Amino acid sequence: MKKLIAARDLRPGMFLEADVVKDYKNGEEQSFLEAREAVSTGDKSKRARLTGRMNSRVERDGGILITSASQVESLQQTGLSMITINSEKGDDLPGSVKPLTDPSRTPPPEGRLVHFDEEIERAKEARDETTETLRETLQNVALGKGVDVEKIHGASTVITESILRNMDAMVSLTRIKQHDAYTAVHCMNVCTLVVAMAQADNVSPSILPMITTAALLHDVGKTRVPLEILNKPGRFEPHELEEMRKHVIYSAEVLEEAGGFPEEAIAIAMQHHEMMDGSGYPHKLRGEQIHPFARMTAVADVYDALTAKRIYKPAMPMYQSLLRIHKNKGTEFDDHAVNLFVKALGAYPVGSYVELNTREKAVVFEPNPVDSRKPTVGILNTSSQKDRAVPLVVDLGLRSEAEGREIAKVLDPHRLNVDVEKALQRIERKGERRDRRRR
Repeated sequence: MKKLIAARDLRPGMFLEADVVKDYKNGEEQSFLEAREAVSTGDKSKRARLTGRMNSRVERDGGILITSASQVESLQQTGLSMITINSEKGDDLPGSVKPLTDPSRTPPPEGRLVHFDEEIERAKEARDETTETLRETLQNVALGKGVDVEKIHGASTVITESILRNMDAMVSLTRIKQHDAYTAVHCMNVCTLVVAMAQADNVSPSILPMITTAALLHDVGKTRVPLEILNKPGRFEPHELEEMRKHVIYSAEVLEEAGGFPEEAIAIAMQHHEMMDGSGYPHKLRGEQIHPFARMTAVADVYDALTAKRIYKPAMPMYQSLLRIHKNKGTEFDDHAVNLFVKALGAYPVGSYVELNTREKAVVFEPNPVDSRKPTVGILNTSSQKDRAVPLVVDLGLRSEAEGREIAKVLDPHRLNVDVEKALQRIERKGERRDRRRR
């Protein structure tokens, strides 16, 4: 049976599903091993070199039986994070280790390596760990200690791998805001959204860790803005606004001082407040003058800022924020970046409070990568407005389950005094579903 596993769980005796890739070096044809259905967060050029005998064996058998610890080490050093093994041709995972996705279920949606419900807990852990790392990093930079580049790169790899497995899980968590750690959580959210956009744009997985790291640190320069300006609850005076806007320059300076960050990363830090019509800052760049990754970051940055509750403003509902960004498509924001953003976030993000055509009220519980207009929802009351003792979980993408239900409109949970997070927890804990893990 084929199983997607973490590369760290590869052991001698397992059969790795793989292909032979031909390449040329110094005019000579060379053979490399490329794991099938794998994801690499490293440099793709670091594929494992094959001898002539191994080349023939892989071509004949569709993979290779791992026979030594040195082979395992060599493969792991290529940057592979997830690989496929075949337990009918080699050893299986030990009973205490689970594959990344249950092979007995129907395959995940196209573009997803695992199901949403399989990744969500891993995504929560990765998000919590990375947010804490980011908080420490911001504190250290504020104290003049600089960036621990190795630690940030490690955190970015964890985030990248989760998004590569199923970007919907990590993206769904961007609805979570914390006022006491606003900058760290904001950077985490923006990073998640930008990497999901890049993945939706088919950016090479080997580039994603760089984008992740840069997006995590895109606002690190705020640590050099005086606190009385950074935390001011009211409107900025002209000189205060000028200082606040310098945070993008400070962010670029921090990355340059740390060393090891490419030009693309520094462009994300410096240009994420530039606008397509030249109305942004710090250099009033226009259109193609702005780096594509910075254009993506601009969209994600504004969306997360709009949906965050601050001392001086209430949170804007997600759907209103999406409309605001869409309205400014082509002027403030790059058309392609906005399209990628909607593709990554979905028409109805997880946590959206909606009314169905049956007059039932529901919260979007899981996204639908195939058709974002038909997510899985947790229905909280009946058509006669009577609260359900147990939420009814319905996949609107399945005709037999939806029974004609569809989303009619989006509601404002704040105005209606609905605690979306508590509703989601109740749906997860008590939601009634005929088959929670469809096979």
